[in-house]
Amino acid sequence: MKTPLSQKTGFFAEYYLKLKDQSGSSCESDIAKLSTCKSDEERVAYVEKLPWVQAGDANLVVNQEFAGKNPTLAAEIKERATSAFKAKKWLEAMMLYTRSYVALPSENVAEIRIVLANRSATLYHMQKYQESLIDIRRALDLGYPKDLIYKLYERQARCYMALKDYPHTIEAFKKCITTMDDSTLTSDKRAKLNLDAMTMIKMLSHDPRTAKQEAKQQKQKIALDQAHPVKLENEIVSPLVRIDRNRQEGRFARASADIKPGEELLVERPFVSVLLEKFAKSHCENCFVRTVVPVACPRCADVLYCSEQCREEASKKYHKYECGIVPILWRSGASINNHIALRIIASKPLDYFLNIKPSIDEELTPEQLISLPKDDFRRVAQLERHQGERQPSNFFQHVLMARFLTQCLRAGGYFGSEPKPDQVAIICSLVLRSLQFIQFNTHEVAELHKFSSSGREKSIFIGGAIYPTLALFNHSCDPGVVRYFRGTTIHINSVRPIEAGLPINENYGPMYTQDERSDRQARLKELYWFECSCDACIDNWPRFDDLPRDVIRFRCDAPNNCSAVIEVPPSCNDFMVKCVTCGEITNILKGLKVMQDTEMMTRTAKRLYETGEYSKALAKFIDLIRIMYEVLAPPFPDFCESQQHLKDCFLNLGNVYTLD
Repeated sequence: MKTPLSQKTGFFAEYYLKLKDQSGSSCESDIAKLSTCKSDEERVAYVEKLPWVQAGDANLVVNQEFAGKNPTLAAEIKERATSAFKAKKWLEAMMLYTRSYVALPSENVAEIRIVLANRSATLYHMQKYQESLIDIRRALDLGYPKDLIYKLYERQARCYMALKDYPHTIEAFKKCITTMDDSTLTSDKRAKLNLDAMTMIKMLSHDPRTAKQEAKQQKQKIALDQAHPVKLENEIVSPLVRIDRNRQEGRFARASADIKPGEELLVERPFVSVLLEKFAKSHCENCFVRTVVPVACPRCADVLYCSEQCREEASKKYHKYECGIVPILWRSGASINNHIALRIIASKPLDYFLNIKPSIDEELTPEQLISLPKDDFRRVAQLERHQGERQPSNFFQHVLMARFLTQCLRAGGYFGSEPKPDQVAIICSLVLRSLQFIQFNTHEVAELHKFSSSGREKSIFIGGAIYPTLALFNHSCDPGVVRYFRGTTIHINSVRPIEAGLPINENYGPMYTQDERSDRQARLKELYWFECSCDACIDNWPRFDDLPRDVIRFRCDAPNNCSAVIEVPPSCNDFMVKCVTCGEITNILKGLKVMQDTEMMTRTAKRLYETGEYSKALAKFIDLIRIMYEVLAPPFPDFCESQQHLKDCFLNLGNVYTLD
């Protein structure tokens, strides 16, 4: 039997090529007629009516898939986990127990609670006591067998004791004693365990720390045995940031007042975010936090969550329509941008989009746009999509993908049991619109990977997201800000002074310190469809490795506000240097003194960084940049290095994972 095309890995590209092959001689002329369409609705309707597209749909069958839930497979993996546990291979056992748990269907409660209890034992041996407590609580909530429950309470007590939480230790030991009545323990073993528990209860009851902890816990009421998602941070747009608009630059961020280095300018949660497939079994689908005690979706084995709360949020918002659909999305070869387009729609009910559709093209000022509710579709729908520059072939490819993604939504139940063609068409047009603005406005969500043995650090792309306010910032190959992430929340901080009125530019990828101007320009043109005119491009600044070390770049300090740069060799003996631009004399003695002072400050800041005192190192590097920028003009090596160290400090305050 021939394998259906949609069961093959990377099938969407093959579907597209087959479609064009089967279309005959009219293919190119049919596609060219898309240039006459004036809206996304017209484009979708036109492609929908092409006979060769309709015929090709037979190759693109989308159905929900739940093959990952398999009790037989789960039992096999559990046996391997138990063997690893007995061999004291704790990490291997823990990972295998997780795989077994994820593969168990939700109705297999008896097996789930045993696997979770076993995982808790593994975590206890790994000295991950809080994580062990979380799995113990889950196993208890699922009705762990009465004859074995004393084991969980004893382990719970040992975890609390290791965490020096004495009131909960006493409580758990008491439950252990009570539940032994239902156990099948021999009288000798029961007597020994009872004596051990009673001894610990007596000792801790007389410990003065116990009463103090109990009083504190009654006020705080923080449960150590429950998993919590990443704490939601308050979103801010600093008053130092103003969103402006002009014909040449479009919408962009401008400094409303002088900005110092290190200022927090923006904290923004994503409008939508999607985790890469590669990290689907190590990170929470909803908040992107890395977790060793994940909870599984009851229906599919494709995604994990850090907590019951995140699982509930995802299910209510988007996963109820993506459940069982994710495998075909991954298998299709569709990029994460395409998944983002699907999730934008899946995150809101059908009626929401039907109601808001008539208003999404009403032009809004930058102020009106950023003042809309955080989850208003218009915040992203009005982002740049370069409609006027798209070729018919580009629109055709996007329409095909929009049709496929809409079919995925349909298979996931988004349109109900009886989809109405006109409603399906409207959603397909909005998916098409989303694909266009996502192309130019997606940010990679990163996690800093650290290797403690070598000191090496690398920023890793774990997912993609859209941040509506940040998407309005323009690009520079010499950006004025750095971005880092806590979960999916993005933080934007300045990395150099920015004068009032000047643009606040971020970076879309190419940096002057790393790439030649020609390479940067080509990449930006290909990915973002514009030519960069930042200072680094206009003046063709050298890459960091090529920056001259035999000149110092002083700012002219003439009272006439001359903005010229005076280049002086380090061997220069004259302290009074004439500016060739304005003819005034600049005293470079102050600048030379700064160079001396910053050497000592740099050594101190680096030492703080190397010892993990990132906040203190950050303060030092901020001072360094401020002092240097007053008398010296970029680009020059010391300033670039300090900026990079400043960025590294910020990255260490966000998503971090130590690999060894």
